[in-house]
Amino acid sequence: MTKVKVLVRGTYVLMKKELKENFLSPMVYILSALFCILMGWLFFNYLIASKELTDQTLTQSVLLPIFGNMNFIFLFLAPILTMRSFAEEKKLHTLELLLTSRLSHFEIIIGKILANFITSAFMISLTLIFPIVLAMSGYSHWSIVFSSYGGVLLSVLCYITVGCFASSMTENLVVSALLGFCILLGLMLFSITGNATNNLLLAQFFQYLAIPFHFESFVRGGIRSFNFIYLFSFMGFFTYLTHLSLESRRW
Repeated sequence: MTKVKVLVRGTYVLMKKELKENFLSPMVYILSALFCILMGWLFFNYLIASKELTDQTLTQSVLLPIFGNMNFIFLFLAPILTMRSFAEEKKLHTLELLLTSRLSHFEIIIGKILANFITSAFMISLTLIFPIVLAMSGYSHWSIVFSSYGGVLLSVLCYITVGCFASSMTENLVVSALLGFCILLGLMLFSITGNATNNLLLAQFFQYLAIPFHFESFVRGGIRSFNFIYLFSFMGFFTYLTHLSLESRRW
């Protein structure tokens, strides 16, 4: 129990430090503003278009596309938010000090992942006005709204673990962001690969490897246990890869 408390305390201290640095940086507010403008513009257009689509519900014409776009936008934002995690530490030669501190590698990694996740959750929370507007339009399927936000948050958490791994591979911030984006885009393209093949088993395999396939289950309200298994396995895999990347510095 004592070890668990020490682990949690170390992770919390680092997370608090990272959060402070994030919110003292103008980049977070610039990205948040751009995110809000883009999402607001998309939401407004979907809402206006929904009046002409009389054969579709608000869920089909507004909710599904807006959360799909939100998830896609974070494909770009997550690598930008995480590019400083380890790359800047390497550039400033402070990573060695961090690695030789009392914190374990996993405490360091989890602390940085959680800090970036909370920053992303802050940005996503700015869109909570959308359900309020939908409620004024007579929308009442709140279970879909909750599961959609849950799907976005879990997907973004996956993106952040990839971004932290990419950041641990280089000391160049731009290279870190590009590497993270390329990995995420490659994983997303698995769904297209699955649709392109005539082999049903192979198609299902590639679809299962794509994050959008599991994200859609949350947005459509058809969540299954294998969705959670995949997402948490995905996070664990890239967290372990980040650990190996940091461990390699000792060789």
